[in-house]
Amino acid sequence: MQGRSYLWISGGLALLAVLAVANVASAQMMPDLGYQQMAAAEYPSATAVSYKGTDDLAREVAELREWKESVEKKEAEAKKKAAGAPTVQVGGRIYVDTAMFNQNGNSIAQVGDADNGSEFRTTRIFVKGKAFHVVDYKLQFDISGNTTVDSEGIFNNKRIGQVVYKDVYMSINELPFLGHLRLGHFKEPFSIEQLTSSRFITFMERSLGDEGIFVPGRNMGVMAFDWSEDENMTWAIGGFVNEIPDNPPLYHNDHGQAAVTMRLTWLPWYDEATNGRGLLHLGAGYSYRSTRPNLLRLRSHPESHLAPYVLDTGLLLDTPNYQLYNAEAAYVYGPFSAQAEYFGIALNRIDGRINENFNGCYLNLSYFLTGENRVYDRHIGSFTRVKPFGNFFRVRDENCCIQTGIGAWEIAYRFSHGNLIGEVVNGGRTNDHTVGLNWYLNPYMRMMFNYIHSTTDDAAAMNGNIDIFQMRAQIDF
Repeated sequence: MQGRSYLWISGGLALLAVLAVANVASAQMMPDLGYQQMAAAEYPSATAVSYKGTDDLAREVAELREWKESVEKKEAEAKKKAAGAPTVQVGGRIYVDTAMFNQNGNSIAQVGDADNGSEFRTTRIFVKGKAFHVVDYKLQFDISGNTTVDSEGIFNNKRIGQVVYKDVYMSINELPFLGHLRLGHFKEPFSIEQLTSSRFITFMERSLGDEGIFVPGRNMGVMAFDWSEDENMTWAIGGFVNEIPDNPPLYHNDHGQAAVTMRLTWLPWYDEATNGRGLLHLGAGYSYRSTRPNLLRLRSHPESHLAPYVLDTGLLLDTPNYQLYNAEAAYVYGPFSAQAEYFGIALNRIDGRINENFNGCYLNLSYFLTGENRVYDRHIGSFTRVKPFGNFFRVRDENCCIQTGIGAWEIAYRFSHGNLIGEVVNGGRTNDHTVGLNWYLNPYMRMMFNYIHSTTDDAAAMNGNIDIFQMRAQIDF
């Protein structure tokens, strides 16, 4: 009995196995529709849920696709609208200066007593932008009011305390033949030191004679400028209204007061592989200027804005026009750089007065102790922002040790000379020696320390000495 029972059980199991295999095979060979119909017949509720989920998913995918297309369409419309509207960028700069002076008796007799002081040397706000790919603009104002030209123009040269114009212009780009055309109030194309922003110059102030004697600075006018295809040459030429105040600029006079200024630069060598860690710059400038009305005054500080004037011709009568000219050179080799300029001025006088010729020059040497280099702008022919290899910081690591970044450190020396002693005019002769230390905390902030030894003599050979120590905290954004 046991053997028969065992046979019956074994046979039943074998039969069930064969039927199962046959059922699976038939299911695999069956079309999907038939299988779904069988599943629906056997499990109607579950299949309905499955079909319902598939329809919802397809509908959601379609809705997502439609939403994506609408978003892309809106973004395209926004880009098209933005391309037709001017962009707007807001920024500014703040310089806080402190200066201390030490003079000998001759210097006090020559230029007066220099008082220690502090000031906001510059507090500027600007708005700039572009439009339609071929137009750009800038509006920049100095709210610290540190200008030495008042509403009387060159006659008083008083310092005024009001908002003054700096760069306020519009430009049209990609013009045939001319390249770029700028109109408004901006720097005339003259001198690599002048065209390098005060944010990027090596010393707190530009060299002796800049913008007060040998360099025209900012004026109202129109200028065409461009650069070569290989970016190794730049040129600029413009017509300006000469010697008008910045508060705000206004010209209303019948006495000419026109100026034509031009500049040409060339890069004989530029190390492309290192993006300009090695370069040689050469350039020259010229300006012809008429005065209002036949009057002119030339004077300059000893490279400190808080110092008194050490060069001063006084008011020059019967001087209807004069000419400025300069030659410039700059050399960069890794962290070392040198920069020099020679300036000349020729006065054309009338009524039997003797024409006068004055001159000046400077030489800068600088070295980055941390290995950075001065950065050159090939579209302007001047220097731009220095970026430290590592910014200044202090943080505590996981081991509670303080880690410090040192920023960039630069040492510098400058000799500058200005001579305003002529056959008749006695405006003085000054030599300045400046030693500087710059600490770049990051690309947008630096601390500056300058020591200046200034020696001035005049036709009476009175040697006046001023020693100046000054500091600046500077940030731009």
